[in-house]
Amino acid sequence: MNELHKTILEIYRTAQSTSASDFSEKIFSQVKCFLNFDSGGFCDFVQIPHAGLKLVAAVAHNVSTADKLRLREEYIGGENIVDTNSLATEDPSLLQAFHRKGTAVTFSVASGNHVKPNVAAYGVKTESLQTLTMIQGVSDEKSFQILSLWRAKADHDYTKSDESVANIILPHVFQAFSIHRQLHANTGHAAPAAGTAICSLSRQISFIDDAAVKFLHDEFPDWLPPFIPEKLMDGLRSTSEKVYVGKKFTVIVLLKNDSILLRFRPSAPQTKLSATELVVAEMLAKNASYKEIARQLGSQPATVRNQAHSVYTKFGISGKAELSKMMQNLKERDFS
Repeated sequence: MNELHKTILEIYRTAQSTSASDFSEKIFSQVKCFLNFDSGGFCDFVQIPHAGLKLVAAVAHNVSTADKLRLREEYIGGENIVDTNSLATEDPSLLQAFHRKGTAVTFSVASGNHVKPNVAAYGVKTESLQTLTMIQGVSDEKSFQILSLWRAKADHDYTKSDESVANIILPHVFQAFSIHRQLHANTGHAAPAAGTAICSLSRQISFIDDAAVKFLHDEFPDWLPPFIPEKLMDGLRSTSEKVYVGKKFTVIVLLKNDSILLRFRPSAPQTKLSATELVVAEMLAKNASYKEIARQLGSQPATVRNQAHSVYTKFGISGKAELSKMMQNLKERDFS
């Protein structure tokens, strides 16, 4: 077994055994054993109605995602998926990779061959004069994943040999990211989620599914990915239960080392509860026992237990802590 094949096996081991906070750096370091580059990024792009193509999740190596995104907006501008075979963008490397999905393509800003001034300026500003890019095939015509490796020097072109190595190793990197995300998104004991996202403590999203993207856009129309909205994070910091109840969704949070797992569910409207269930919910939120609630309602603790279970089921939650936060937010909403 040669060294490249050993590294591919190690990439899969890394996907299954590494924390979310360390995973991307380890993967990029493993790739760097065979492909020399100065910085890199693994990104999820989604076509958002009325907003165009947007970066919704990203992990980066030796580059600031926020700075890269700001400069891309400034120099490259808006981009759109037209269909599975057509992309509207001024980025030549992205355009080539889109047309040759699953194949590594290279582009040199320094070549000067029909390179637009804004593209050249973007390459200089972001220290990405040489680009090697691969796009994972688009299945739904609305999203795709891209892996890019950048070199900062004008005379450090990628070679055909580099492309050959990339075509062997990068498809496995895509698979490793998918495995790692699934493992981390499916851990914990939270209730089943309609949407899932993983972000860093600084709010940068490393994974987000389509349902979570829709929740965030519906709740926060001015949301600017690839960062979790600051208002949502502020709401989570204000409670020890790590629950956020918004108009459109409820989020339960699990802290995992240096990463945050967010599970999204539609917010259940208060009107789904019967009058008695509403009283039970309010008393449970105040930490009343089944016996205390039964005495107040003139019923039996077993009856209250069943009503409490119905409340939890309708709200899609699992205990008093989540219920307390939910009832508090419902009241604040009613009086706002």
